[in-house]
Amino acid sequence: MDKINVMDFEKKVVKQYFNDEDFFKFLEEKKELVLDYSKLALKELEDEDLDILGEESVIDYLEEIASITPNENPEGEDFIVQNLPLVASIAFNYLREGVAYLDVVQEGTMGLIKGIENYNGEKHGDFENYKKYWIIREIVLFINNKITDIKNEFKSFFKDKRENFGKVGHEHEEVEDKTEVYLTEEDLLPSIDAIDKREKLMEKLTEFSSLKNRLSSRQIEVLNYYFGFGVERRFSIFEIEEKLGIEKGKGDIIFEQALLILSTMEGKMFL
Repeated sequence: MDKINVMDFEKKVVKQYFNDEDFFKFLEEKKELVLDYSKLALKELEDEDLDILGEESVIDYLEEIASITPNENPEGEDFIVQNLPLVASIAFNYLREGVAYLDVVQEGTMGLIKGIENYNGEKHGDFENYKKYWIIREIVLFINNKITDIKNEFKSFFKDKRENFGKVGHEHEEVEDKTEVYLTEEDLLPSIDAIDKREKLMEKLTEFSSLKNRLSSRQIEVLNYYFGFGVERRFSIFEIEEKLGIEKGKGDIIFEQALLILSTMEGKMFL
C-alpha cells in the first residue's frame, strides 16, 4: 500500500482536498496515512510563556474520554464514542497558535462522523486508516479558515495604512513621565516599504505550514500515555518517566505544563 505523510496530506487539504469531490477521489486511492509530526520541530514553552495563559481546564473532558470502555462490536452512537480517544489524541498535534483545544476536538469529531457516514469498504479499504483522513481534514480546514480570517483582517489593516500614509492623524496625548519611551504605529511603520515588508511577514507567518504547535512532542507523548490514548492502558507518571527516559520528578512538571497549555481558550498569534 502506498503511503502519505500527514504533513504532506495537510498541504493537499489546504490547496486541493477542501473540495469534497477531489477528497472523495483521493480516498479511493487507499493510501496509508502516516501520523509522523516530527518535522514540526515542536518546542516546549518556557515558564514565562505559561504565565500569560488562561485558566479553563479540559481535564474533566480528557478523563471522561479516557474512561470509555472498549466495545468489540460498537454500533450507532457508541461507534462514534469508541473513536473519541483517537480524535482527542490527534487533536494534541493541532493545538496551533490561535485555536482552542476543545474547538479542535469538536471539528475532529465532526470529521469522524462524516467519515462514518461516507465510508464504503470496497472503495475505501481499511476503516482504521480511512477515519484518520476525515478527522485530520476537518481539523486542518477549521484552522486554515480561522487563520484566513485573521490574515484578511491584517490585509485590511495594512491596506488602510498604505492608503492613508502621510496623512495627519489624531494627536497623541502628551505623556507626563518624559523618561518613558512609547513606540507609535509611525515608529513601527515609518514608510510604505516598511508596511509592505510587515505585510509579507504576516502572510508568511499565517501560512498553515508555518503555524507552531503549542505542545511539544514529549508533552504529547506524556499525555497519550497518561490518558491511555493509542496504547494498551493508562500509565502512571512514574511509569511514563521510566518508559520515556524522563528524569524522576520531571514527569509531573511536563504533564502539568501540557495540561495548562491545553486548558487555554485560545493561543496568541505572535506576529
